[in-house]
Amino acid sequence: MATQFVPPFTESLFIVSFTKTIFIKNERIIGLDVVRAIAIMAVVISHSFGFLVRLVTVPHIGRFVTLAVDHMQPLGVMGVELFFVLSGFLIGNILIKQFVTASDFSFSTISNFWVRRWFRTLPNYWLILTIDIILYQVMQLQNAGFHQIRYYFFLQNVWRPDKAGFFPEGWSLSIEEWFYLTLPVVMYLSARVAAPVNKGKFLWSVFVGYLSVFVLIRFFNAFHPINGDGEDEGIRKIVLFRLDAVMYGVLFAYFNYFKGSILNRYKGRLLTISLCGTVAILYLITKHDLAFTSSPNPAVRFVCNAFLYLFIPLFFSLCLPYANSVKKTGSALFSRLVVHISKISYSMYLVHYSLVFLPFFYPMKVGRAPGTVVVYYLLYWVIVVGLSSLLFRYFESPVMKLREKFASK
Repeated sequence: MATQFVPPFTESLFIVSFTKTIFIKNERIIGLDVVRAIAIMAVVISHSFGFLVRLVTVPHIGRFVTLAVDHMQPLGVMGVELFFVLSGFLIGNILIKQFVTASDFSFSTISNFWVRRWFRTLPNYWLILTIDIILYQVMQLQNAGFHQIRYYFFLQNVWRPDKAGFFPEGWSLSIEEWFYLTLPVVMYLSARVAAPVNKGKFLWSVFVGYLSVFVLIRFFNAFHPINGDGEDEGIRKIVLFRLDAVMYGVLFAYFNYFKGSILNRYKGRLLTISLCGTVAILYLITKHDLAFTSSPNPAVRFVCNAFLYLFIPLFFSLCLPYANSVKKTGSALFSRLVVHISKISYSMYLVHYSLVFLPFFYPMKVGRAPGTVVVYYLLYWVIVVGLSSLLFRYFESPVMKLREKFASK
C-alpha cells in the first residue's frame, strides 16, 4: 500500500510573478528583477533549509541549525507575499494601459489577456503537475485519487483548505489564476454598467471596491473562522480570503500610471516605510509564529485573522515604486545573475519543492556528518537551478514564442 507523504513545511511559493517581462527602451528593469530574485530565493531557502536539522547529528550544530530554521521559515511567507504584489503591479500596468487606451474595453480584450496569461502560466504548471503525479505514484509517495484532478483547474483551495498534502505550491497559484480571471471581468462588467467618462476615477473606484470586498470577507470571517483557528491553512492559503493580496500591487500600478511623478518623488520614503514595516512583521511572525498558528489570546487572534494579511502585502507594495525606478546597476556580473534568476524564477518555483526536495532530499536518513549535509544542500541548489534553467530554455521560452500565434499583441 502506498505511504501517505506529508511535507515537512506547508509553505509554498506563490507565487512567482507570471507576467510579461517589462522593458524600458529594450532594457529590463533591474529593480523589479531584484525583487523577483529575492522572493524566489527566500521561498527556496525557507522550504529546503529545514532538512539540515534532521540530518546533522552534532548536538551543538544541530541546535544552531534549528535556531536558524526557526528564523528562516517565515522567509517563505514573506517571499510569497512579495510575489503577490509584484505580480499585481505588472499585471496592473497591462490592464490599466489596455483599459485607458482602448476605445472599448470589450470581452475580446479580456479574452486576449487571458490567452496571454494562460500561455505564460498553464503549460509549465501542467507539465510539472503531471510529472509529479506520475512520480509520486511510482515512488509510492502519494495515494492515487480523483482529488488530483482539481489541481489542473485550481479548485483545491477556493474556500476550503487543501488537505491532500500533494503539490503544496498550488495554493498560491490558485490565488493568482483566480485573480487573473476575476479582476478583468469586474472591470468589464463595471464599465458596461457605468459607461465611465473619466476612466482614471472609474478605475480607482473599481480597484478599491474589489480590494475592499475581500478585506471585508476576511474581517467578518475573523469573528467565526469557517476553516477553524489555523491561520496558515484556513486563511492565508484560501483563495476567497487572499485575492486582495495581489490587488495592492495593482493600486501602485495605478499610481504609477496616473501619478508617476508624485510616486517617484516619495519613492525613498515609501521604501523606508516598507523596510521598517517588513522587519516589524517578520519579528512578530518569528517571535509569535502568527503566520502559521493562531494566538491563544482571542484579541490577538482576531486582529491577525482580520488584518495580518492586509498589512504584509501592503508594506511590500510600498517598495515597488523604488524598485521600478532602478533601471540598471553598476555591476554587469550582478545584473546577469539577477536577470537569470528572475527569468527562471517560475520554473524554480515549480521544481524546487514537490519535484526535487520532497521526493529526493527530504527522505534522506539522519546520522550524516555536517560536511556531507552541506554537500547535499549545495547539490540540491545545483539541481534546482540547473533543472530550472533547462526548463526555461527548452520549454518556457518556446511556449512563449508560440503564444504570439494565438494572441494579438
